Amino acid sequence: MTPLEELARLLRKHGHTAHAVAMASLAAREEARVEGAAFWADLAAPEVFGAEDSIASVTLGGVSAKTTPELELDRAAFRRALFEVAQELRLRSFESANSERWRLRLKLELG
Repeated sequence: MTPLEELARLLRKHGHTAHAVAMASLAAREEARVEGAAFWADLAAPEVFGAEDSIASVTLGGVSAKTTPELELDRAAFRRALFEVAQELRLRSFESANSERWRLRLKLELG
């Protein structure tokens, strides 16, 4: 499973339907491997890595969700997958200011 597929799965699992659909679409585009720069630019866009109302800003289950061991594991997996995506953007030189902010934040959180 790719990081994008993992993000889509976790978003869907925790009820973030609109974000899950958007991420599943990006995952399908990645698998098709025909778009090149347009795909990477969309992946670095504010809809994915913006400060607010973005996929990266989602708290799985919602901020008021009762914390369970499963939710904590899912949240950690979500952060790891986001970091991998942001890192890939950087390695391919398609990073945006927002994706870099998230990459650095996630790097600190993941240790």
